[in-house]
Amino acid sequence: MSREQRTIGRRRLLQGGLGLLAVATVPGCGFFDTKPAGSGAQVAAAGEKESPMLKALVDKGSLPPLEQRLPKNPPVIKPLEGKAQYGGTWRSAMLTQEDTQWLWNGLAYEPLVRWKSDKTGKPGYDEIEANTAEYTVDADSKEITFTLREGLKWSDGKPCTADDLLFTLLEVQCDTGLHPDGIYDAFASPDTGKLAKIEKVDDRTVKLTYTAPQPSLLSQIADGIFLREGAYGMLLPKHYFQQFHLKYNKNANALAKKAGVGSWTDLFAQKQNPWTNPDQPTLAPWKVTTALGKGSAVTLTRNPYYWKVDDQGRQLPYIDACRVEVVQDAQVELLKVMNGEFGMQYRNFGTPQNKPVVAQNREKGGYRIFEVPTQLTNTMLIGINQTHKDPVKRALFANKEFRIGLSYAINRKEIIDAVYAGQGEPWQGAPPKDSPYYNEQLATQYLEFDVAKANQHLDAAGLTKKAADGRRLGADGKPVSVTVLVSESFPDHVEAIEFVKKRWLAVGVELRTQAVSEDLYKERVKANDHDAGTWTSGTFVLPTGTGGDHYWVPTNDGSARYGVGWAQWYQTHGKEGITPPPEVQKQLDLFTKARQEPDPAKTLDLGKQVLQIAADQFYYIGTSSVPNTYGVVKNDFHNVPDQMIEAVAPGIVHPEQFSIGA
Repeated sequence: MSREQRTIGRRRLLQGGLGLLAVATVPGCGFFDTKPAGSGAQVAAAGEKESPMLKALVDKGSLPPLEQRLPKNPPVIKPLEGKAQYGGTWRSAMLTQEDTQWLWNGLAYEPLVRWKSDKTGKPGYDEIEANTAEYTVDADSKEITFTLREGLKWSDGKPCTADDLLFTLLEVQCDTGLHPDGIYDAFASPDTGKLAKIEKVDDRTVKLTYTAPQPSLLSQIADGIFLREGAYGMLLPKHYFQQFHLKYNKNANALAKKAGVGSWTDLFAQKQNPWTNPDQPTLAPWKVTTALGKGSAVTLTRNPYYWKVDDQGRQLPYIDACRVEVVQDAQVELLKVMNGEFGMQYRNFGTPQNKPVVAQNREKGGYRIFEVPTQLTNTMLIGINQTHKDPVKRALFANKEFRIGLSYAINRKEIIDAVYAGQGEPWQGAPPKDSPYYNEQLATQYLEFDVAKANQHLDAAGLTKKAADGRRLGADGKPVSVTVLVSESFPDHVEAIEFVKKRWLAVGVELRTQAVSEDLYKERVKANDHDAGTWTSGTFVLPTGTGGDHYWVPTNDGSARYGVGWAQWYQTHGKEGITPPPEVQKQLDLFTKARQEPDPAKTLDLGKQVLQIAADQFYYIGTSSVPNTYGVVKNDFHNVPDQMIEAVAPGIVHPEQFSIGA
């Protein structure tokens, strides 16, 4: 999944607000479990190894004994606070039905391999750990082997074997019918573009063999990019999905027609979405009972075959059920947070503007606040298109002096104070200080608000002639104007760009704004029909897939709003797009090497070289660093750390060990 798919919480940075304090006493409403959050929770007694609700089923003979449900060597997860209560319902919320990332990260982060909870972003495999499968990688990262845990079972009790993994890789991920636009390159050898050799070694083991290093596969799995709706996944139950696959069921198209969709591929993608299809077996701690779209909440209950235990051998999860309310407005979510209606909640409401009222209501709502250091690196980047279709604008926008002048003309402090509640510091589009890729030049150059320097650099860009109204004239004799696209999904950008407009006009450059839908924004950028565009900025990660938003190197149109033509040239190996200048080509070459370098030390060095060229080229004009976000957790909701890494949060801290009770 591309890092382009930003969280809804980031998109709605300004939604919610101080005005809600006056109505923070409105009572909450819930229907899935009307008991208090901790009601029914029981401390696991000595010798008790499973939830009482499951033990009752075992006693009735409707569920096999625990020892028959667990794998031979289940992973051991130690509860953070030592709390081991069984029972209760975890209440949370998602912002509209589109906010499925909360469901994936909070309730179903169970990839083949996962990030360790103390992930820092360094290249290499040290921060990745086994999950549903153990793994081995040869020294060149050409041979990657996954061995599923012995005795691993799906939520319906069926064995999870190498046949499931092989089916998912060959018949789902690499099926041209399910992926008509091409197979994702993580499964192809970088040197040839041909599919890796994928073979079953034994009943639990599958091996992928590439002809060139593919070191990013494990990190992409750990990032959860294969955990999403549609025809994706890395491990799906073959015994369930083969009925919808034409290769295994010649009547699959007839099934699709009966279901009211076009073909078997449409039906397969539909069935693969666990949030709308409760029938599909899962390996997650909880399984869906009320599907997304079938009511005002998604509900889940514990998976009786969940395969992890705590340090005393007790089966996880501790919590019996989950209820995720679908809210339509971030202000509604904020209100419910302050009312103390959620056991643990993160995303959407955690803005600097909202933190004062969230903090003020802690005692009344019965919750505490935990910090989530952000992975975003800039509140608003302005990418000026150096591959513009208009040759006059292309020449001007590609002039570094022009971009430097515009950067000096921005009063970042007034934007931080007015739009971001005084949180953050002036910052260019650059990794943070604690990143292994931190580059001081890239982060801090051309930041100060200095009208004299702005005018000096704009003059150096050749814009010395002015119209009667003070606007600078371009090489074509027309007043210089830059139209900046802003996605309506970033309301903070809509506000912030107005401050930029005022300051740029003062130095003779007109800024026009076009706020458009996100779909139209992406369509315009991809077609290279834009002067400039704003976006946030993500982290710099190596090794990575080509789908990532790299920001500092023009590899795809999702992140290179400053050079879409160059990105198209890179993506098509020179068949399309615009040939980059030598220094940009050098950067692209370095990045390609870094993507395929198995040695972490060399990867880090190559990444630093990529960023140094980005610093020298000065692609993006940044605004400010992004304040950390935060979440809330009820006082009777346990084993949640005071701080968690934003990557796949809260999945990275093992929600299966969350516990409810006194």
